Amino acid sequence: MKRTHPTNAFVCECITQSLFRLMKRKPYHKITVTDLVREAGVSRNSFYRNYQSIEEIIRQFLEERTSRWWDGLIACPDRYPHVISEMFQHFLDMREEIELLYRTGLSHLLMEHIVRCGKQSRTGEWKNTYQTAFLSGALCGLVNEWVLQGMKDSPEKMEQIFLKQETENGDP
Repeated sequence: MKRTHPTNAFVCECITQSLFRLMKRKPYHKITVTDLVREAGVSRNSFYRNYQSIEEIIRQFLEERTSRWWDGLIACPDRYPHVISEMFQHFLDMREEIELLYRTGLSHLLMEHIVRCGKQSRTGEWKNTYQTAFLSGALCGLVNEWVLQGMKDSPEKMEQIFLKQETENGDP
């Protein structure tokens, strides 16, 4: 659900940031809606008006951050050739949140997000092909290993690794 009204967007941002703060202090599975709305300073109605579950907050966060990144990318076509390094930079910009997802056993949400994004074309159309599945799976594996190793390699290095594998293995 797109948050367009400024007040609603502010409430959602408060809830999102409160969830990440709570995840630093408390095991994710022990965070309740009550904890969340108390931390955010909003009502339970505000929560349920915007979300069906706590997990949905994370999914929406990933979606909104990626949409902003993608909009910036498509505004500069000269960046297209380096979309992989741009994507790794995008993840590096979300390092704190991604590390929280991994520490709390929610890395699958990032992987699902990558697969979902891989199925959407530059024009926003949905595609479902073997090649898309192959590339999304490869990116998931590469991103997962990169995060597990502490995100130490540069986005440019990760792009080189990805492109080398793609070239060595040929078209799927």
